[in-house]
Amino acid sequence: MNLQAQDMRAAVIGAGFSGLMFALSLAQGGVNVDLYEEHNRVGYPEHCTGLVSKATQDMIGRPALRSELGTIGSFVIAGPRLSLRLRASQPIVKLDRVRLEELMLEEAEAEGVNFISGAKVRPLPSGEVLPSGRSYDVIVLAEGFNGRLRGPLGIGFSGHPLFGVNAEFEGGGEADFVARFDRSTSDGFFSWKVSVDGLTVVGTASRDPRGLGRLLEESMRVHGAEGKPLKTYGGPILTGPMPRRVRLGRVIAVGDAASMNKPLTGGGLYPSAAAARRAQALINAGARPADAVEEAVLGVLKVLRRTYRLSRLLHGRPEAVDVLIRAATDSGLAERVSGRIDYDVHDSLFRESIKSWRFYLAAADTVITSPVTSLRLLASLLADMI
Repeated sequence: MNLQAQDMRAAVIGAGFSGLMFALSLAQGGVNVDLYEEHNRVGYPEHCTGLVSKATQDMIGRPALRSELGTIGSFVIAGPRLSLRLRASQPIVKLDRVRLEELMLEEAEAEGVNFISGAKVRPLPSGEVLPSGRSYDVIVLAEGFNGRLRGPLGIGFSGHPLFGVNAEFEGGGEADFVARFDRSTSDGFFSWKVSVDGLTVVGTASRDPRGLGRLLEESMRVHGAEGKPLKTYGGPILTGPMPRRVRLGRVIAVGDAASMNKPLTGGGLYPSAAAARRAQALINAGARPADAVEEAVLGVLKVLRRTYRLSRLLHGRPEAVDVLIRAATDSGLAERVSGRIDYDVHDSLFRESIKSWRFYLAAADTVITSPVTSLRLLASLLADMI
């Protein structure tokens, strides 16, 4: 532990997953942490499917282990016509998001974090939090995507979110995860089905929230979900672009506020967990908390950019998924990488693709049937990975 950190003070604004993760990691690094939350409880509103790799679960720690609902060993990527099943390099874990955040708060408070609920505050670049008037060495801004606080500061996410919805059902058979890219079940994204431990979640996303009802009904039909859902929940999905400026003075945007989300799936648990643990390691090595948080966030954003262009192509042109599946299958790449793909580190699949001359040969064959899409796919792969 960095003994100097014991004299440092951090304010974390927002007690969603990202805020809790940074509050916990900073406290474990020896920093004195005040955690501000405008609501009186954590975990709500529920909106996330809660899938992470086993490595991410371990990185989050005990709260993630205690909130596990079940595991999945493989997943299906489907386009309008073709589909491909791949084994993950380690189990994909389904977490109870509400319980996860409740347990994270318990652990954070046990580590000495001061939780201040029902507090609407405003951070200043000087490190002061209004209206409390308290001064901090670093302010971690984890307010989410809405931008009420970061907007005036000119930092963090400045794009537009998608709108997602989940429907939860009893039953569903064997544990599985299916991501389907087509225009009938989603708009600018993909639809999904997650089955684990007697529970099935079907979801979709749209650029226009008015289309969600129709898309969800079609997703339920295509994914074979029957009956009335136990509950529905949803929220914004961020897929980029990633900002290059996340800090002003002592205020640093993290999580959704900094678009720290996987571009392909919009998932934010892995990026925030990775950045928070990296910041903790830097503090333990002697870095000042503000510099440690900024360096960790920018490092994760750099990794996320590696799949941004390709993800945009797959979301906007679902036929590109068919081209990718065909090329990966014909080249033998799919068989070679199955069992070696990290669910949370998406560029692990694409990185393997650009290493394989067989993939380029198979991709070239698809130019005959899908010339524009194939060339865009190759260009996106190379632009992201190189």
